[in-house]
Amino acid sequence: MTAIGSKIGFAKGCAPLMMPVMPAHTSANESVSSHLNRLVRLVFSEKYLPGDRLVERDLAAQLNLSRIPIREGLLMLAAKGLILKDDSSRGMRLRDYTPTEVLHLYEYREAIELAAIHAACQHRTQTQLVELELLCDELDAGAEHLDTTRRLELEWSFHQSIVLASGNARFISDFALLMVECNYVFYHLHSDGRNTDENANLSLSTHVHAVAKEHRDIVRMIGERDSASASTAMRAHLSSLSSRIHRILVKRPFRADTGD
Repeated sequence: MTAIGSKIGFAKGCAPLMMPVMPAHTSANESVSSHLNRLVRLVFSEKYLPGDRLVERDLAAQLNLSRIPIREGLLMLAAKGLILKDDSSRGMRLRDYTPTEVLHLYEYREAIELAAIHAACQHRTQTQLVELELLCDELDAGAEHLDTTRRLELEWSFHQSIVLASGNARFISDFALLMVECNYVFYHLHSDGRNTDENANLSLSTHVHAVAKEHRDIVRMIGERDSASASTAMRAHLSSLSSRIHRILVKRPFRADTGD
């Protein structure tokens, strides 16, 4: 399988975005959750590329932890499919992201978000609606001046907030990890494509305003508890995002999936 990492713009040395944080559901697992968050932030950062081996000893040293929580964390990430067992070293490694795997990542995200938005229409609170509206306000108001990091944080936070509003602990746990992986893959996919041209910036601000409007429409539908319309709007919103990512992928020179 050909790694996208060396072929379509993954690069070490890029400053990572703020990663979505996985929630601790009870005080008893706060320590475990904290260790796992630190491990995930390290693994899915500029320090590692797709296909890189993950050595327990090195990870433990970087995080100043024993190897036991590192091993447990890696096993959990492997069970979730975020990393893979490396048969050659009996250790773990990051995925090699082929075009098919990237598309599967977004299909998985879409499945969770569509189920979550249906539940959110039933269970959302007024406070959660206000929080969603505030995220829309900041994104729209900052379309001309927000840096990439903050803009993407707002977009990720919007989607995470909808999943939180679903009240489904499984959705919340799986989506938190999924967003970490999406953040890693698609931030680095864009890492060599920045454009400071004024026309490009104008085009970006127009796009951000359009995204903010889509977000507002979705919030309104959630507020009205209109799950059918909200699901349709979310599907269209995610479809346009997936299409943009697909166009980026097909422009880059890499071999097709080999199926192994």
